[in-house]
Amino acid sequence: MPQGTEAPAGTMAEGPTSHTQNQAAGLAKLREEFPASLIQALPKLWCKRCSDSRTKVCEDHRKAKCNDCGNYITTAHVDLSYVGHAELTHRLLDADPMWDWEPVAFDQRGLPQFDENGGLWIRLTVCGHTRLGYGDSQGKKGPNAVKEAIGDALRNAAMRFGAALDLWAKSDLREAETEHPKSADDDAHYTPAPAARRSAPAAASTPSTPPPEGSSSDKEDPLPRLVAQYRNCWDNPTALLQIRLDGKKHAVSDRSVQGPPPESEWTTFDALLEARINTLTAAQGGDTERSAA
Repeated sequence: MPQGTEAPAGTMAEGPTSHTQNQAAGLAKLREEFPASLIQALPKLWCKRCSDSRTKVCEDHRKAKCNDCGNYITTAHVDLSYVGHAELTHRLLDADPMWDWEPVAFDQRGLPQFDENGGLWIRLTVCGHTRLGYGDSQGKKGPNAVKEAIGDALRNAAMRFGAALDLWAKSDLREAETEHPKSADDDAHYTPAPAARRSAPAAASTPSTPPPEGSSSDKEDPLPRLVAQYRNCWDNPTALLQIRLDGKKHAVSDRSVQGPPPESEWTTFDALLEARINTLTAAQGGDTERSAA
């Protein structure tokens, strides 16, 4: 691999710039929530056997039309929310029409230097402030892969400014993939809470609430899938946050579930994940952004 040359930090990284009249307003613009119409669904398989199968579905699952991502895909997947490159660029322009990015290093040809993993480190400067970002294209090759890596790096760096922080950015998904179930067998480990045990702890006294009519849960109960996911992402606060949001979307927040061993206590789906996320966040010193990188 050719030796890279580090790119000097841009002058915009040194502090406030004259072209930005109101830096605080520009940076606050980045943190505004994206409207639902601009949020896309990125399907990710959580069943390894489905992922390894030539047809992308194993014998324990089936393919069906997904109402969220619009794909005909195995039911052993989760739809993760993210904003695309065009939507992010529009938001950056709204915050600072003179925003800029540059690679951290250049190769001998003067082109952006990619590392041994095919990833790209960049500096993103908005309103006179600079943040680092990292992106990759998951092993793809060719010009489209380069563009995907740049877009991924921009999303990652923009997240450091708070852009789409409430969504599941692509850079977050890559880390969470290693925490997904090693097989589909975990699906079979879920059993509904027995009525006698629901009344034991106060948090578990809330009766199981059926999904509302007209939702996608009419065809298939999403709770067993979500339970399998949180059990296999138990130490990943970023993954648990997305699973918790999915639970709210599918109206299972108040349904009774059993926590992983050794406690294995019964409580509501939302209460269980909220407590675990808070525990992991506190153990990391409250730096949720670092865990999501």
